[in-house]
Amino acid sequence: MLILGIDPGTATTGFGLVRLNGKGNEVVEWGLIETDKALLKEKRLDFIFEEIKNLIEKHKPDVFVFEKIFFSNNAKTVIAVGQAQGVMLLAACKTKIKVEEYAPGTIKKMITGNGRANKKEVQASIRKILGDRVTSEKNKKTHFDNAADALAIALTHAFKIGEGKGVNEVV
Repeated sequence: MLILGIDPGTATTGFGLVRLNGKGNEVVEWGLIETDKALLKEKRLDFIFEEIKNLIEKHKPDVFVFEKIFFSNNAKTVIAVGQAQGVMLLAACKTKIKVEEYAPGTIKKMITGNGRANKKEVQASIRKILGDRVTSEKNKKTHFDNAADALAIALTHAFKIGEGKGVNEVV
């Protein structure tokens, strides 16, 4: 099974593709979709739509998994992320891929064992679970936090369906 995890955003969207191969978790690709802040909002959303659609068409994942919007004090941010999620869901619909979503606390609990873990703890757990598969030279300049969140989302789905090795199962 190939899982595409997405950490949605308008400026930066993290993505991570994880394949469950019966022996554990194989990282296929991870990185960022970044939009130019100088572009009009509709152009940024179109760019995100096209990039997500291209990722799905290129890799043909079995499932598209993303993080549910959480309540924030900044309504402007929530609206922007919701708009980005909307175009991502449209890309998933157009490519006929199954969609799942998880709450931030569920993702943190599955990955770190603590539903209130911070970003650094999530990143440390992702590195522990996936090891050197997420520290390649190719992605050295990439901001790992959004990509780590996307990988965490993909792995949460793997753990929920009972496949893949979790943080507590890694030696």
